[in-house]
Amino acid sequence: MRETKDILTAWKNTRILKRMGTEYPSKSAGIEGAPRDFDFRQYLTEEEAQIVDNAVLTLKADNVEHWAILTSFYLREISCSKQARILGKQTTEITKILLAAECFVRGHIIELFPKVA
Repeated sequence: MRETKDILTAWKNTRILKRMGTEYPSKSAGIEGAPRDFDFRQYLTEEEAQIVDNAVLTLKADNVEHWAILTSFYLREISCSKQARILGKQTTEITKILLAAECFVRGHIIELFPKVA
């Protein structure tokens, strides 16, 4: 099973680098026939990116603070320690919120990114 952090990083790359201003959908950089456990591609397909988009938007509807920390970390590349300084909180508190947000997203995408036997 691909790690949530890897999926969210690939989602960021797809949204920022591959999709914006292009007319072509993302292409997988994975090797045909390779097990998904070892598929460390940097981009998601358009279908996969849409699934993650929907999970992140569901997070926003559920908890805006968690959504803001998750999107700041992944899309804007703002570290947990910098977010903590800006928000006047401890880094561990921001890290816990980020983990909770990642778990929320994982719960919404787990069936769509299954482990390949």
